[in-house]
This record gives sequence, structure tokens and C-alpha cells, in this order.
Amino acid sequence: MVFCYNRVSSLTRCDIRDIFRENFEYREIVLKPQLDQLDIAIIQALQEDARKPYTDIAKALGVAESTVRNRVSRLLADDTLRLRATFDYLKLGFEAPAFVYLTVQPGHIDAVASELMALPEASYLVAITGEADLMVELMCRSHSHLMALLTERICKIPGVTHTATTMILRTYKELLPSLPS
Repeated sequence: MVFCYNRVSSLTRCDIRDIFRENFEYREIVLKPQLDQLDIAIIQALQEDARKPYTDIAKALGVAESTVRNRVSRLLADDTLRLRATFDYLKLGFEAPAFVYLTVQPGHIDAVASELMALPEASYLVAITGEADLMVELMCRSHSHLMALLTERICKIPGVTHTATTMILRTYKELLPSLPS
């Protein structure tokens, strides 16, 4: 949350608790099963090449192909593992990729996030801490496309009070960090 300094000093603990409740869903904590070394090894193999055949992974790990297939199915089903394709956005004509940081009125984060998720240009969206409440990565074809998206769509979403845009000049690394062995 971002507050004006003069407003922060007048907030009570109850006010802060209410703001927290308005902006974050309370969810039942569900404990997921711990990953064992075989799960981690399978995930690492898929990080190197998500199209690698299960038979090759099984052979490298010394287990049956059905074991790998069943483990991957379980990891996908419980949302521990997600497989997706990445691409070179410049080669596909996205000349103006950007990160947009949004400050949102209390109680509006989920509604604003829903609006942002509906944008075809939005490739990544997260709730964050710090100066802003949400961060969205946008893949735009041109600077004018980005400008129109910001001024005609994003800034008009109810609850958005401020945006800050950062252009992506070059991507040095796109993969998630490797899992510890």
C-alpha cells in the first residue's frame, strides 16, 4: 500500500487491519506434499527442455517412464509445475514491451487485477509490495500502442490512482532460477 505521509500518522491499528482485509483475500492454507529428490530432478530436466521425452528423463534418472509420466501429471494437477513456451518478443513484432506499476485504491486490487488480466497485451501480472500495488508486464507493438493502452484503457480502470511505466530495453535472463538439488 502507498499512503500519503500525513494520512499514515493518523491511521490506527484497526484502520491498517481493515485496509489489509479489503486488499488481500483470506485463504485457507493448504499444505502441499513435499517434493522429493525425484520430483526435483524431473522438474530440472523439464526446465532444460520442456519437450524432452519422458522416456529420456526416465532413462537418465534410472526409473520407469510411467513413474516420470505419473509424477509430471501430479505436479501439473496440483499446480506445482506449469509448462509454457517462451518467445523472442522482438522477433514477433513487440517493439514496446514495458512494466507498468499501478497504485490502487484500497479495496480495488482484485477488481483492477481482473481488468488487467483481460488485456491481451498483459503477459504477467502480480501483486507487489513497495511503492505500487500491482505490476503488469505489457507486450505492445509500438510506442503509440503502449501510449493508447495506458491512457485509454489502464488509467481509466476504476480504482487506479497512479501508474509508472518502465520500458524493457533488453532481456538478459528469462528463466526461473534452478531448483536446489
